[in-house]
Amino acid sequence: MFRNIRCKESQNVLGDRGVFLPCVTKWKYGGEMKDKLSFVGIQTMVTKDIQKNFRTALDITDEALRLHKKVDMLVLPEYFYWAPDLVDTPLIGPYPEEIIHEFSIRAKLYNTYIIAGTVANRREDGNIYNTALLFDRNGDVVGKYDKVHLFDALNAMGGERESDQITRGSDLFSYDADFGKIGISICYDVRFPEVARTLALRGVKYLFTPAAFYTPRQDHWEKLLISTALHNSMYVTGLNLYGKLDEHNTFCGRSLIADPWGVPVAMASDKQGFIQAYVDPDYTDEIKDAVGTFHNRVPDVYDIK
Repeated sequence: MFRNIRCKESQNVLGDRGVFLPCVTKWKYGGEMKDKLSFVGIQTMVTKDIQKNFRTALDITDEALRLHKKVDMLVLPEYFYWAPDLVDTPLIGPYPEEIIHEFSIRAKLYNTYIIAGTVANRREDGNIYNTALLFDRNGDVVGKYDKVHLFDALNAMGGERESDQITRGSDLFSYDADFGKIGISICYDVRFPEVARTLALRGVKYLFTPAAFYTPRQDHWEKLLISTALHNSMYVTGLNLYGKLDEHNTFCGRSLIADPWGVPVAMASDKQGFIQAYVDPDYTDEIKDAVGTFHNRVPDVYDIK
């Protein structure tokens, strides 16, 4: 359990599970108190045991949802359920119904949106996709995003390439949630600034990024998330796996939530657990107006094709 600590509005506190918790839920604007949005992120260690992975993810999810009575979005990491090697490819089937069932129940019970990490799944055409599902507050699946940028770089997976197993998606994803427009990107997508900028130009204010980001590049992970938030005047929530899966796959954790000013408002330690932050729904527009990097754009001189 976390400690209950009173502190100033600008502070977060370190809970007993090694994650930072904000201390406030409201800010004043001209004397008026406005409710904040509550985002929760789950950080897990993946193993070769699917049911162990799933049970752990559900247990941490349940703990976070019980502790925080109001949650507007909960997000899990990429491959939280199973990180299949190439030799496991024949075993990959349709999207698991047990994931849909369990997270549908929790989304409805706790009146929250949930992004159920990502899962490798085989479609009717025989292709395998790395997919994030979005559940609304009624527990319905209201959207999905198939990872577009596949990790064929840095020889990080013992010579394997993600595209040896996964078929890339063909579209970016945004959705009009009841608290604002959200977007989803997945892991390696964060290295491509075009993704977040395209979503920002569509009006996305909150970007959620499930990931399986490798050690020793945790400095890249943190800086990419923070710079994405700052460049696009949006909240960015990145949820990563943590720990060693095998000799070729070790993940750096450090899940975080960055605000539109590029300030981390919550960050996970090097262990399983969850992070939570209250975010200001007006702050994205305030920062966007202040820094001017949208209304001062000169699209006629840009050529990034």
